[in-house]
Amino acid sequence: MIPLRTALFSFLCLAMVTHCRAEDNSFINARFDTHENPEISLLVTSDNTDVSRLINLGLHECLYGYHEAAYSHFSDALREDPACVLGHIGMLMIHPLKSKIYRKHLKELNECLNQSILTPVEEWYVSTFLQYLNGDLAGAAAAFKERAQVYRRDNMAACWDIILNHAAGEQGEDIRVRARNLSQRLPQTPLPFYALALLEEKASKPTQESLDAILKAVELSARSPHPYLCQLAGHLLAHSSRPKDAAAHFQTAMKHSHSSSEIYQSARLYHICTLIQSGGKSEWMQALKEAHKLSQEAPHSAPVTDAETLQYWEGRTHLLRMLVLQPKPPAGAAINLASKSCNAAEGSPLKLYQDCLVASIRARSLAESGRVTTATTTFSQAERLYQRLQQEEYDFVQRGGLSKICFQRALRACMGAMYRAKIALYKDSVTIWQPHLNQVLNFPEPRFLPPVLPQSESSPQS
Repeated sequence: MIPLRTALFSFLCLAMVTHCRAEDNSFINARFDTHENPEISLLVTSDNTDVSRLINLGLHECLYGYHEAAYSHFSDALREDPACVLGHIGMLMIHPLKSKIYRKHLKELNECLNQSILTPVEEWYVSTFLQYLNGDLAGAAAAFKERAQVYRRDNMAACWDIILNHAAGEQGEDIRVRARNLSQRLPQTPLPFYALALLEEKASKPTQESLDAILKAVELSARSPHPYLCQLAGHLLAHSSRPKDAAAHFQTAMKHSHSSSEIYQSARLYHICTLIQSGGKSEWMQALKEAHKLSQEAPHSAPVTDAETLQYWEGRTHLLRMLVLQPKPPAGAAINLASKSCNAAEGSPLKLYQDCLVASIRARSLAESGRVTTATTTFSQAERLYQRLQQEEYDFVQRGGLSKICFQRALRACMGAMYRAKIALYKDSVTIWQPHLNQVLNFPEPRFLPPVLPQSESSPQS
């Protein structure tokens, strides 16, 4: 699966490694420009000369994590040459293990392997990709690293080396040097600069090198802006205290992505967060309006695609989570409106999440207004709801993918709301709870940008 979705997302990252993504029907309708000839490529055996270009474009999108675009390129390649082995491999990368389309392409791949004559290079890539698809991320990453060192002109292997080893957890100067050398070898190609910047997707304070790399990648793709480049640029700029620049990049990511895709929805959520991070009253009001609109568009039934999962968990609760971050205790009318926007079904984990947030926010507001006894009772209710929500965690961990990531973010959001209530309830212990609150709400994630926490009036400025 796509390496950017382990982390994840990790921004990536992701469900591709675990094969737990839901099948996205938007793939079928998404069409993408295929005129570009990728500089980073491998030769593909086919009677049709256009197939090699399409396969390489699809592999590029796999490295970026853009599933819809990868589907478009691989399906076009298979339309031109149904016996293309790497085309079927690509389809396996972007679909979940148990899906109907995965089983279809696995059957066709086995038939093609028995009949096709591949070059040694193709055979190596096919076997390594199959190792990756079978769940051996570390082994496949090590294989790409070794190949990139032996065959220094194989830039495709070098890209997979950096991104897969990053997904597998490699850190340190060695992987940075490899990424830096690749970007120097290909100074006019955005993918190596993206790979270099991606190494700091989880950094709370990105280095200048990473910022320069992602902005260079965005510049190189300016003719046809790539949404994942723009989103990573926005993410790193936001964590570099440049929220206005970040917001502009998130808007560009939305503009150039398919409206039913996960990248569009996540860029939309990032954009709301950067408005909050800007700190101005007008930006806060705009963020409230956008969050309310997002909650109205979110699905009210069990999500299927990644985009729907983000809308279901993040979109429907965004107003409530914004109230957690509000510097002053929110009024009862605002709490009721945000809760109504979520409107989760009784008995669902989302309902527990909603009720826990509401109880925590109310406890904080009651405590700040001096109604300590009622606030304490309400906070005890929030703690019980949080414990019930924790009991659901095992099921979501087993599901994996974006559902697991969103649920774990839900737990952390509830923790943040409860810490905020504790600060209001136990003013003498502010210095104890404030660091915990900052840690929870500012925890860096590649897939969803947490806003900078506004300091509460009773807490020390830092």
